[in-house]
Amino acid sequence: MTRHNIKIALFLMIAAAGLAGTSGMASAADSGTGNASAPSAKGIDVAALSGKVTLQVPGAFVNQTREDSAGQNPGVKIQVFTDRQRQQVIGVSEVPTAAGDANDTSTDAFNKMAQGSLSGLKTQYKDVQKIGQSVETVDGHKFLRLDTRQTVEGNAMLGSTITTPYAGNVLTLQVLTPAKNQPQHNLLVKQVLGTVAFH
Repeated sequence: MTRHNIKIALFLMIAAAGLAGTSGMASAADSGTGNASAPSAKGIDVAALSGKVTLQVPGAFVNQTREDSAGQNPGVKIQVFTDRQRQQVIGVSEVPTAAGDANDTSTDAFNKMAQGSLSGLKTQYKDVQKIGQSVETVDGHKFLRLDTRQTVEGNAMLGSTITTPYAGNVLTLQVLTPAKNQPQHNLLVKQVLGTVAFH
């Protein structure tokens, strides 16, 4: 399994608990074992790659990022935010790129990333279907967007995995939403991408 596949799998293992009915992440928040912050009226500022990339998630989300990194591979950083009411999850992850792959946003590189992401999804979930692949340009940087549908803890979920190499790392934004709420899913993806800035 490549580092990118491992990163996808790690995020999905963390996110899965938050998607089933009464959220495992919510339980962690309620018991004080997670790094939960109360929802705020304004958006939540998120920094990745030591502040080289910033974005904002809606204020209805709660930070469920694990304080301990024992379960993560060296160099991998994962931040997770959940909206329990809408059963949506936003993940922000970063992992060092393989040698020679730094900042490669060619069609070939993006196709390899899409294959890696799809492989990572298939190791975790059932009924994984690729429903779209496109390139988005955000703040002058190209992102690969891979849209999927999968079964998570018995629930049909939509997923968007949005990836770009930057500053020697692969930065990935992941959004998961119940499949019945596609308009809400697309709106959230658009909202989050609209706040991404490179510094």
